[in-house]
Amino acid sequence: MTSVLVRWATIAALAVVTSVVTSAAPAQAQPQSRDTGFIGKGPPKLEIDDCPVRDPSLTEDQLRKRGAEHYTRGETLYLQGDYLGAVEELVASYCKIPYYSILKDIGQAYERKLEYELAIAYLERYIADIPIDAKRASQCAADPQEDKENVGRRVHVLRDLKAHILVQTQPSSARITIENQARIAARGQSGEEMLVVGDIYQMKVEAPGFETEIRTIDAQIGKPYTYFFELTPLKGQVSVQVTPSDARIFLDKRLVGIGRFDARLDAKMYEVMTERQGRITERRNVEVLPNQIRRVQVELTPTPQFGRRQLVLFASLGGATVSGSLLYAFSNTGISAFGSLGGGVAGLAGSYFYLPESVTLGTSNLTITSSLGGAVVGAAGSLVFTSDQRIVQPVAGAAVLIGAGAGYYLGNRTKIRPGDAALINTSMMWGTASGGLFAVSFAPPRSVAAGLVLSGMGMGAISGVIMTRYFDISRTHAVLIDVGGIVGMLGGLAIESLAYPTAQAQPGDQVDEQTREHLANFALGGMAVGLIGGGILSRNFDSPNVSLQPTIGTVTAADGSRTSTYGFSGSF
Repeated sequence: MTSVLVRWATIAALAVVTSVVTSAAPAQAQPQSRDTGFIGKGPPKLEIDDCPVRDPSLTEDQLRKRGAEHYTRGETLYLQGDYLGAVEELVASYCKIPYYSILKDIGQAYERKLEYELAIAYLERYIADIPIDAKRASQCAADPQEDKENVGRRVHVLRDLKAHILVQTQPSSARITIENQARIAARGQSGEEMLVVGDIYQMKVEAPGFETEIRTIDAQIGKPYTYFFELTPLKGQVSVQVTPSDARIFLDKRLVGIGRFDARLDAKMYEVMTERQGRITERRNVEVLPNQIRRVQVELTPTPQFGRRQLVLFASLGGATVSGSLLYAFSNTGISAFGSLGGGVAGLAGSYFYLPESVTLGTSNLTITSSLGGAVVGAAGSLVFTSDQRIVQPVAGAAVLIGAGAGYYLGNRTKIRPGDAALINTSMMWGTASGGLFAVSFAPPRSVAAGLVLSGMGMGAISGVIMTRYFDISRTHAVLIDVGGIVGMLGGLAIESLAYPTAQAQPGDQVDEQTREHLANFALGGMAVGLIGGGILSRNFDSPNVSLQPTIGTVTAADGSRTSTYGFSGSF
């Protein structure tokens, strides 16, 4: 700063001139309208444009004295580094005596405080207020016209200072655009420093999969700014449907529903886990896309049940039966018996050492079913052509081996479930029984009777395979249906004995054709009623024990907040 003596000597020398200004209305001290040079916003408000009304009781000497006191304190504070205090004192001094050189002092104080826009505004006011004929106040003072040019160059340098803007975001891949109506001032990535001229801008923060953030910023000349944005992920809809309906649904290891889950979630990748006792737990990654519905259908696979033990046991029995049947062709009881023993041992040893530990229960059940079915096919098929047991039994034995091999292969290939294998077994068994009862009822020739048995078993096998595509039952459920068929047959025979009491044969008597027909017809009818009744009564056996199921969901309140809900759901 210029020394106090020099400065106030200048003010005293111009007292005559300034007395006119100080005695005039404050409006005469206001600057004329000029081009401020600020783009997009008006110049900052200056304190000197809002000076308090002067006390009319004060004389000119008193005003100059008080102004000098304020100026002295302002210079002291400036030297001490208290630039804000210096500005307050210098402004108070200017309001007492509005001498143009004080404007430069205020501008310099603001420049030191890094308030460049205010510094430019005061320095430009200083340049504008220097009189055309202004002279040096003393030999030590700067020439006003030269100082005007120097300050003008200083203003130009200050105006070229850029605002430094640093934006940090989460996620860190966001792109930032700073723009206004006139132009795009800067573009950059999160973590990069951007330089812009002082102005008012719209700052746009964008990242794929996140909502765009827009903020208005007032970037002042030469100032640093730091911003942080935690972007909100875009949301999408997810709908998860699980079979069976009482399975639990977890989203990123958090329980969110039973059987079904619907919600709006942030657009990102999630892990959906579904589980239920007796089923294989399934995990899958599900990507929720912005403003889209992601539907997930899950059908839990029953936990594999291993049937190696029962298949080993059946292999020993089947080996004995097959060996005895094949050797029956020699009509030698000793050879057949010895062959049955050797076949049983071979079947036991071979299955024990060569069957894998992971033979599923479904494959084991299908192997047993197909081998028994092969025996029926072999025996009945050969009976169509001959009644010679030396042919029938070996063919039946060979058919057992073929059926067992086919069942084992198909079971492994299709990964058949135990319930499906039980359903096929039930259908084949009752189809064969139906064909046999029809044969007994009609008493046809041997070849026709064998054909009826084959037809019944074939239709049973086909219907069982078809039903596995539309029904999912358990082994216990199939057993209950079988029990219904057996009870129905026994009930039919009991009704026949009540309907035809005189037709019952005494011990040792031959059953006549009419009685045999009655027995077959009532047994067939009772079997049909029992199977249908067993199917109806056990229809809900594989359903959950309770009709009500716990559910977890979310609701949106009137203010937009979301909360979790807990309850039960079901159908009646």
